[in-house]
Amino acid sequence: MGVIHRARGGSGSAPDWPAIPVRVYEGQQAHGATKRVLIGQRDGAENFAMRYFEVPAGQSSVHESHAHDHGVIITRGSARVLLGDETHTVSVGDVVYIPPDEVHRFDSLGPDPLGFLCVVPGWGERGGRSALVDGTGGEAS
Repeated sequence: MGVIHRARGGSGSAPDWPAIPVRVYEGQQAHGATKRVLIGQRDGAENFAMRYFEVPAGQSSVHESHAHDHGVIITRGSARVLLGDETHTVSVGDVVYIPPDEVHRFDSLGPDPLGFLCVVPGWGERGGRSALVDGTGGEAS
């Protein structure tokens, strides 16, 4: 059976899904960033995971590459995105494809935090093993 995670929050504010844990997403340049697995193994999704990331103004996502590809849509703020050795400016509504093994990073340009949805293969989501924002650990989500 399908699953619905209801959001709250209004126009112009960050979306909030009260039933979905907010996890720390930090490392290298990423400070204060958060991640939520909106749809994943916890919901019975076997083939993909949809995550929501938020990166504070002036901060960056982790500079990394993965064996899986990504589909990203910017939902809040603006960013400079590094794809390989090229940078591009993106803002709300822009869609970014990141192929497997491409080095990437999102630099939040502010003044608002950067928010984006990211879809990856189910096997590409390591689960919610990072700590919850309230400081507790958690099982994979």
